[in-house]
Amino acid sequence: MFDWLDLDPLSKPRLEAPSPGEGGEREGPGAVTIAGDPWEQVLQRQDDTQPASATARQRATTQPNGKVTSGASVTRSLSLNLRSTNSQLSHRASGHGTKTSQGENRSCSVPTGASCLDQMDSQNHEVAAFCQEITKIRSACPHNNHSTNPGYILSPIMLHWDTNGESTSVKVSIEIEGFQQPVTFTCDGDSHVELIIMQALCWVHDDLNQVNMDSYILKVCSVPAVSALEGSLGELTVAVNELLQQYLSSFSCSPGSAGALPTSAKPTREARATKEHLQFTLFAAHRIPPAWISSFVTLSPLPTKLTCEAPQVVLNTTRRTVLPMMLISFSRISFPIPIAQLPLESMLSLGLYGILNPSAAGSPDSNKQRKGPEYLGQVSVPLFSFNRFCFQADFSLFPSLPHLHPSPVDFPSFAFDVVYCPPQPSRVVELDFDTLDTETQKQLLDVFAKDSAFELSKTDKEHLWDKRQYCFSHKNSLPKILASVPSWDWDSLPEIYSLLQQWIPLCPVYALELLDSKFADQEVRSVAVNWLEAVTDDKLVDYLPQFVQAVKYECYLSSALVRFLLSRALGSILVAHHLYWLLKDSLHNPHFGVRYELILGGLLCVCGRALREEFEKQSWLVQKVGMVAEKVRLASGSARQVTLQEGMEGVQCSLKHKFRLPLNPSLVAKELNVKACSFFNSNAVPLKVALVNADPLGDEINVMFKVGEDLRQDMLALQMIKIMDKIWLQEGLDLRMVIFKCISTGKDQGMVELVPASETLRKIQVEYGVTGSFKDKPLAEWLRKYNATEEEYEKASENFIYSCAGCCVATYVLGICDRHNDNIMLRSTGHMFHIDFGKFLGHAQMFGSFKRDRAPFVLTSDMAYVINGGEKPTSRFQLFVDLCCQSYNLIRKHASHFLNLLSLMLSSGLPELTIQDLKYVQDALQTQTTDAEATIFFTRLIESSLGSMATKFNFLIHNLAQLRFSGLPSTEQAILSFSPKTYSLKQDSRIKEVTIFTYQKRYNPDKYYIYVVRVLRDGQMDSTFIFRTFDEFQELHNKLGLLFPLWKLPGDVPPSPGAGQVGGEVKLSISYRNNTLFIMVMHIRDLVTEDGADPSPYVKTYLLPDPHKVTKHKTKVSRKTRNPTYNEMLVYSSYSKETLQQRELQLSVLSAESLRENVYLGCVTLDLKDFDLSKETVNWYKLTAAPVL
Repeated sequence: MFDWLDLDPLSKPRLEAPSPGEGGEREGPGAVTIAGDPWEQVLQRQDDTQPASATARQRATTQPNGKVTSGASVTRSLSLNLRSTNSQLSHRASGHGTKTSQGENRSCSVPTGASCLDQMDSQNHEVAAFCQEITKIRSACPHNNHSTNPGYILSPIMLHWDTNGESTSVKVSIEIEGFQQPVTFTCDGDSHVELIIMQALCWVHDDLNQVNMDSYILKVCSVPAVSALEGSLGELTVAVNELLQQYLSSFSCSPGSAGALPTSAKPTREARATKEHLQFTLFAAHRIPPAWISSFVTLSPLPTKLTCEAPQVVLNTTRRTVLPMMLISFSRISFPIPIAQLPLESMLSLGLYGILNPSAAGSPDSNKQRKGPEYLGQVSVPLFSFNRFCFQADFSLFPSLPHLHPSPVDFPSFAFDVVYCPPQPSRVVELDFDTLDTETQKQLLDVFAKDSAFELSKTDKEHLWDKRQYCFSHKNSLPKILASVPSWDWDSLPEIYSLLQQWIPLCPVYALELLDSKFADQEVRSVAVNWLEAVTDDKLVDYLPQFVQAVKYECYLSSALVRFLLSRALGSILVAHHLYWLLKDSLHNPHFGVRYELILGGLLCVCGRALREEFEKQSWLVQKVGMVAEKVRLASGSARQVTLQEGMEGVQCSLKHKFRLPLNPSLVAKELNVKACSFFNSNAVPLKVALVNADPLGDEINVMFKVGEDLRQDMLALQMIKIMDKIWLQEGLDLRMVIFKCISTGKDQGMVELVPASETLRKIQVEYGVTGSFKDKPLAEWLRKYNATEEEYEKASENFIYSCAGCCVATYVLGICDRHNDNIMLRSTGHMFHIDFGKFLGHAQMFGSFKRDRAPFVLTSDMAYVINGGEKPTSRFQLFVDLCCQSYNLIRKHASHFLNLLSLMLSSGLPELTIQDLKYVQDALQTQTTDAEATIFFTRLIESSLGSMATKFNFLIHNLAQLRFSGLPSTEQAILSFSPKTYSLKQDSRIKEVTIFTYQKRYNPDKYYIYVVRVLRDGQMDSTFIFRTFDEFQELHNKLGLLFPLWKLPGDVPPSPGAGQVGGEVKLSISYRNNTLFIMVMHIRDLVTEDGADPSPYVKTYLLPDPHKVTKHKTKVSRKTRNPTYNEMLVYSSYSKETLQQRELQLSVLSAESLRENVYLGCVTLDLKDFDLSKETVNWYKLTAAPVL
């Protein structure tokens, strides 16, 4: 399909194929009837020698090789084509049956159409109707309509079309030949383009009266959306009707009757009045692939299935008939369901299965015994055509295999044509939700609060549908109500449609859910698209992958969704650009590739010549660079650089004009910087492609080009992170996230933006040796190197804190795995970000049977060193924890949105995205908990990640895999100050056992402890006793840490702080509900100790008076810190407000000591009668000296 339109001219053979941008306007002898644009060339191709109907009859009976088309005389039959799952059989034929029209230095490949016509007998009219819709879309934006093309600098076709031009200034940079620097000036956004042209001409002409203004056009080349204002937009709308008529004639469709059904003398009858049952006969399947015949003993359809609108009616009829060689024959198959009960969207599916022949030569599983049939392929057909007549074939059934002939399916002939007539909506009485009893309201609110319709139980659905009339005030409940509809038969539709008409329009975020596969009804989807019209271009681009996937769930080509996408692409070049590459990437889909090809043809038809030429140049670049990347990947290590240089030089020689990159239309390059191109030493051997910026003031453009890897999963992960960042920004939380671009340009290939001034953590850490990942200072010292002043370093540290918090939340929610230090990068400005999302949704990277990703997310001690500003915890770490918890709770509020977006991508075929994986995201978001409980939960995750040694060992393993090193770095000599004697195994024998025998309390003059240590050695009968202080143990611990950096030594015992000096503050959250007092201990900062050592603080609370200490509650102990973070909830149940008004809350902070009594650090006493318990109170309270209970 659409081969004649030359969708991808680089994938088909051409004669004297010009380089991108060449030959578009050339004229010469013999080229009078050939237009410069290949699409316009089709326009001028007229066939006056015979009527289209005669051509249709001729082509319908004969193939290009002269053979008679099988099944062409069956007037009531459908040709169903099985789509194979075998990759080696899934390649489409190309370059067959073409005529070549050639002018001077110009050629265009135009297929005759005969090779397609034998596959299109029943599809012509739907495609023709689709073309008529394209005509309407294209004519909706004429160049002389001031509402769509007002002539302002900021016009509706620009990005952010809703921006107010009156309050916006635009910086204009104009390149003039002969000038070394561009001319730059500023104008208002509501200025006309003529003003810009005149301003530019003032620099090159002295007298503007001698200049013809009509000879100049404006091309805006360096803004996020490319404005192709070439003179006027009239060139883009020339002769659309002639183009469409020529398009229809290529498929043997009479232009005069495009889209009309064949005339029939039969009367029509509504489907709902038809009593006949659905039945059909599958006659034969021809041209079965030889590989199937040799590998399978039996081929059979198992099962035949009729699928209707949810709740689905699935009826299975199994007919197991052995297929003799190249032919299969089946009896009539009848479904026990009347046609009157079939919804409009009913689909008939036929699957082909085979029983493996274990003894077959060349069988991939010759040594295995199959227990069941193997799936080979399937075909689906809607039972009602696009114009609602029953038993019409659908265009999506074109073959994915050029050699597999269609299987004729015969439906019984009735004396009338069955047509589906939609019902008229009835009126639903709206009832007040508040009139329901309290228990019913609570039940409904609980159902509304569920994240998606997948969670609804049978009871939930029955209850929701029963109370639907009370739900109008909760407009976001509509998707759940529609998912609860018990039946979608004709009699139920009037009330369903009335709900849609009376419902308050949903915001685009919630309307998007109605495009999911569980809503197949055309009216529901049409209403959803109508509500989506309000979405801005910026958000539309964000959600465009989901829209493209939702096209699969449309029954017909000319749907409201497809018209919506093409209309918005016409209004925004940014939308058109991204839609082009998403559609182009989807052409490889074995089941929906033909549909996407038709939509892509419609997009190219409406977008205009200038943009088509840009797409052609981009496709040419992708193909050429992809060929070089494949050669480099297959070359040996020593020959890769030579292969790369030769390949890139060949690409450079073919470049004639500037070109834009698929990553972003605002990136314009004029040539390759061949010497700066290189490759990365990873499994896929991706290329670093360096390009010279067309803007003389712009930086060099660097991108990564990958082959052999599916980048669609990276695109999805980056899309989710980008949406998270926008949610945070809308809530006033800027986490300084680095959002880079990634695009899949075809099957297992694509481009990734390279972030400048950034480095992987591995390269930073290995500067300190192979064990650099176990050291705390590498990241901080690397940032110091690029931020010399204290002010610059503080700014970089702040960027690190905020971006690290965002990365922790995003990677945890999405379950990003394979997080080694080559997949985490750091900018010199302090911004941290993650790359390479090949493992997500909890699919961890395995090292044998060892799960490499064991921590919830990556948070290591060197990151904590930057966050704290040193080794010891500070209040900056509390800021980091608060940022993590705040951003986590903000994402939790939009849990249903993320689940809906991922649900729409289930059909994309990503191996790590299934319905079960959605449960992972739901569990990660803790959707059934309160914000306070989620804060506590995420705080524990931070503690778990920071305390995990598995992450550092994972880093070390990756360092060892990437580095060649001669030995471990040397360490300084460890000499103990309290033991000048050197002990050796030879002289003193091996130490067998060391234990703390006892300890003694001493004063000098302050209190301190002496520990009596008993030492038992091999060969000695008696133990020896030595006396050591805590400081001496601390020194031994430090020296052992230097000698054995890979070993995790036991925790330190802090020195005994003295009593007397008190300082610091504690942050509390106090709330009351359901007769329960909730005290959340959040943070403590700036604790003071007598001797300056770090304490191990914990919090203890009482409700006074409490003579028997029955209200005592405690937090966990936070080791060796003056600024602990707890986020722990202390709960006092069964207390009325009146009782609490007579109580005081006493909170004490103590330091836990293992071998002595705990040390008091401060206290705060709060009179609860001073608090408004009807709302939450969050505040900092100063610690004071007070007696401890």
